[in-house]
Amino acid sequence: MMSKYFVLFLVISAYYESTETALIKRQLHEKINPASRTWDEAIRLAKDFASQMTLEERCNMTAGVGGHCVGYVLPVPRLNFNGLCFQDSPSGVGDGVQFSTAFAAGIQIAATWDRDLMYERAAAIGQEFRGKGVHFALGPMMNIDRNALHGRNWEGFGADPYLSGENSFYYVRGIQDQGVVATAKHYICNEQESNRTYRPKTGPSQGYSANLDDKTMHEIYLWPFMDSVAAGTGSVMCSYNQVNGTQACQNDKTLNGLLKDELAFQGNVMSDWGATKVSLESALGGLDINMPGHDNLMGYSLLQFIQNGSLSEARVTDMIVRIMAPYFLVGQDQNYPSLDLNRDAISDHYVINQAVGRAGMVLLKNVNNALPFNRNVDKYYSIFGSAASRYSDGIDPHGVLGLDGALYQGGGSGYVRPTYFIDPLTSLLEYAREFHLQIQYVIDQYDYSAINNALNNRGFFGGKCLVFINAWSSEGRDRQNLSAYHDGDKLVQKVASLCSSTIVIVNSVSQLNLEPWIEHPNVTGVLWSGLPGTEYGSALVDILFGDYNPGGKLVFTLAKNDSDYGTNISDTYNSNYTEGVFLDYRHFDKNNIVPRFYFGFGLSYTTFSFSKLIISKAGHENYSIGQTFHRQRRLSAYANQHLLKFYDPAYSITFTITNAGGRDGSEVAQLYLSFPEEAAQPPKILRGFERVYISSGRSKQITLQLTQRDISYWNVINQKWTIASGKYTVSISTSANNADIKLQDTFNI
Repeated sequence: MMSKYFVLFLVISAYYESTETALIKRQLHEKINPASRTWDEAIRLAKDFASQMTLEERCNMTAGVGGHCVGYVLPVPRLNFNGLCFQDSPSGVGDGVQFSTAFAAGIQIAATWDRDLMYERAAAIGQEFRGKGVHFALGPMMNIDRNALHGRNWEGFGADPYLSGENSFYYVRGIQDQGVVATAKHYICNEQESNRTYRPKTGPSQGYSANLDDKTMHEIYLWPFMDSVAAGTGSVMCSYNQVNGTQACQNDKTLNGLLKDELAFQGNVMSDWGATKVSLESALGGLDINMPGHDNLMGYSLLQFIQNGSLSEARVTDMIVRIMAPYFLVGQDQNYPSLDLNRDAISDHYVINQAVGRAGMVLLKNVNNALPFNRNVDKYYSIFGSAASRYSDGIDPHGVLGLDGALYQGGGSGYVRPTYFIDPLTSLLEYAREFHLQIQYVIDQYDYSAINNALNNRGFFGGKCLVFINAWSSEGRDRQNLSAYHDGDKLVQKVASLCSSTIVIVNSVSQLNLEPWIEHPNVTGVLWSGLPGTEYGSALVDILFGDYNPGGKLVFTLAKNDSDYGTNISDTYNSNYTEGVFLDYRHFDKNNIVPRFYFGFGLSYTTFSFSKLIISKAGHENYSIGQTFHRQRRLSAYANQHLLKFYDPAYSITFTITNAGGRDGSEVAQLYLSFPEEAAQPPKILRGFERVYISSGRSKQITLQLTQRDISYWNVINQKWTIASGKYTVSISTSANNADIKLQDTFNI
C-alpha cells in the first residue's frame, strides 16, 4: 500500500507549479514510514500481546510512571516491550529538550490554507519525534477559537471547524506516516483556560463545565476530532473541563458514546496531565491511560475494582489493546529508534519552517501598493518596537506581561525551546548589508525621546517606517484584553503621526483589536505576521521586499469592537455555548455585523479573476491529478474504515482561476455552502478551499469536492447526519465577506 502512495506523491509533485513546495515534498517523502498496518492487523497483534500479560501487568499499564519523558508507560521486558514515551508538543518536540525545531504555530499553518504545507510541516515534526525515539506526539491541538481571549488559541487552527478538521487530518497523516502516534486534543469543548481547575468545597478538583446542545457538539466541536479519527489517529487526549456537568475524562457520553461508538475510534483515550479526577468512574467512562499517573487513580489501583466486581477484567484488557494497537499500527515494534530526547533530529527542517512561516503571513492593508518595497528606490528604513528584536534575557520568553521581543510561538506545554531564533531586525540588517540600505531603529518603545529623534532625523525623511507590535498568550491563563502589548497602539499612532509611509507588522497569537490606528491615513500597510516559527526574520523579509508574494488568509474574524464576537471567557464555573453553531463569521453574518477584516481575508501583490463555474454530481467530471490527491483518503493503511463513507464525494465544483496581475502568486479559493431551511444552518458555511499557485497571466482549472458529510447537517431527532431536501447555494469567494463572492450557483436535492 505505502509503495503506491510514494509513487503517487512523486507524480503529483511533478505537476505542481511551486518548485519550492515540490522540492520540500521530495525531501520529506523519502522518509515515510513503510511499516504501518491496518487497524485490524494492529488490534490482532495488540490482543495477542495482552493475552501474554498478567492481570497485574495489564492494570499497571493503564497509568503513567516517572521517566525521562513527560509521560511514560512501563516496559514489559519479558515480552521485548521497552515502554512508551509521550512528549509535547503540537509544534515540535517540546518540554525543554535540546536540538528541536520550534515550528511555526498551529494558528500559522492554518493561515496558509495549504494542505501540502499542512502535511509537510507535520511530517517534519514527526521525523523529529521519531528521531528522538518518542512514541506518542501530543498533538494536534484542535480546540475551536470560540473565545478571542483564549490563551491556547495559538496552538489550534482557528475559528472554523471545517478548516480545523482539514488541518487535523493532514497533521495526523504527516505524523503517523513517520511511525509516530498522533494524539488529538483536547477532547472536548476546551475553549478557555479560566477555571480549568478549581477546588469545590468537597471532593476532587474540577474544571468548568462547557454546556452545549447536541447539534452544536456535532457540527462545531466534534467535527475536527472526526477528521482526526478518520485519518487514523492512534490516541485522543481528554481535557480538564466538564462537558454538560461531567468531567471530560470520565464522560461516558463523549468518550464511549460519541468517540468510541459513533466515530468507531479504536485507539486509546489518555488524560491530560492531572485531568483524571476519580478512579472507577474514569475507567468505566472510557479513559484508557491516566497521565502522568502519580495520583494512584488508575494503574495497580484498578485491581481492587476487578476483585470486587465493579470493573470487569475484559474492560482492562480492552484498555491494553487500545494502548498497544497504535504502537503496532505505525510499526513501532519494527526497528524503532531508541529513546534519546537530546539527540539531534532537526535535519534541514528550517526549510519547511520558513516556507510555512511566510505562507501563513496575511497582508491586511496595502494602500497604493505600499508593499512590496523596491530595494533599488526605497533606501531608508526606520524600525520601531521591541517586537522587532530578540528578548533581552535570552532565547526563551519569560513572564506573562513583560515579553520584550519578537514572538515565534506562544507559551505553555505547546512551547518548543529552539536551537536558534532569527528575529526581524537581524534579517533586515543583513538585507541592508547586501543591498546597501540605510537603517535606523529604536527597540525600546517606551523611549519616546529616542523615537522622536529618529522620526525627526532629516536623513530619513520620506523613508519607510516599520512598526512592530505583538500580543502573547499561554496555557494556564486567558488573555486580559485584545490590545497590543507594551502600549503598541500608542507606538503606532506616534510613528504614523510623523511618518507618511508607516507599515505595521502584527506579531500576535490570535485576534487583536486594530481600531486605534487602522484607519490612520499614514498607516499604508499592515502585515499580520502571526507566529511564524524561528525563521521569522527571513520569512518576513522575503515578503516585505517582494521575493515572496503573500497569500495567507485569516482563520478568524477581526472585529471592530471586542463585544462584536458574541462570546467571551466565562468567569463562573459554567461556560454556556448559547451561540450554538453561530460562531465567528457565522455569528457576524447572522447579526449583520461588519467586522474590520473578515474570516478568510488576505491580500496579494497580484490580482485574480474567477470564471466558468460548473456544479456536477461526483463521478461525472475529469479530475486534474493535482486536485485529486487530497481526496485520496483511502491511501493510508491506518485510515478509519468506518468513517470513510462520510468522505465519499457527492458534488464536484469546477471553476477557473486566472492570475490577471503582474506577479506570480497564490489565491485561496473558498467554497461556502448555504443550506435549505430544514438544516437550520447559518447563512453560509465553509465547506471547501484550495490554495492555488499561478504564474502571472496563467489560468488553472480547480475542482473542489463536496462530500456526503459536507452537505449534511446533524439531525437531533434521528441522531444521524442528514441531507436536507431543497436548494443549496455554492459561493466561490476569497473571504467570508459576501462582497468577495466571485462565482455563485445552486443545485437541488
